[in-house]
Amino acid sequence: MSQGHFLRHHWRRLLAALCVSPLLVVLSINLLILRPPLPPEPSEAPTIAYFAYGSNMNERYLTRVRGVARVSSEAGVLRGYTVSFDLDGIRGVEPAFANLALSPGSVAHGVVHRLTADEFDKIVGSEGTNYAVQDVEVQLPSGSAVIAKTLISAPSLAAPQLPSRRYLGYLQEAAITYQFPEQVIETYNPDHGAYIPVLSEITGAGIHTVVWLTARL
Repeated sequence: MSQGHFLRHHWRRLLAALCVSPLLVVLSINLLILRPPLPPEPSEAPTIAYFAYGSNMNERYLTRVRGVARVSSEAGVLRGYTVSFDLDGIRGVEPAFANLALSPGSVAHGVVHRLTADEFDKIVGSEGTNYAVQDVEVQLPSGSAVIAKTLISAPSLAAPQLPSRRYLGYLQEAAITYQFPEQVIETYNPDHGAYIPVLSEITGAGIHTVVWLTARL
């Protein structure tokens, strides 16, 4: 049978396969994300301290979605800043994302991940060009301080907005894991987040898939 004859007789099956395959990819990726986070991986290479304050605080998101291998992770506090949801997203379903804003007297709670230079470059490359890498002094639970790199952007919203239920869920999961203060854990309560039934699930699955593919291609 010629290729043209095959296509004429089986075009419906081919079209169905083309439609189903991307859906299977999205489903597979989003099921993978539900698995426990990958554990830290010891490394002989020099490491960079990276202060995460948004979804990258979350071990599961960092390792399963972004595909970043960490050497270690611990809670950290950045004084003189606050976490501000002033970066625009998708209206209605993903309204805002986390940023750092100068705020004398305030503190921003986050997670210090120890990463190799290659792994840190993955984060910088996937976050986009709107962020600038800055060095900040972060207080650790031991009482010591470390100079860490973090990503800060100019605000793109006139005023901070509540992020999505999906995004807050990642933040609260990390806040509980790293034993943030109770008021911070409650601030990240997913029930407060933006949510539109079905549409939010589809958007969230799409975001996970794009981030997962971007990190690996």
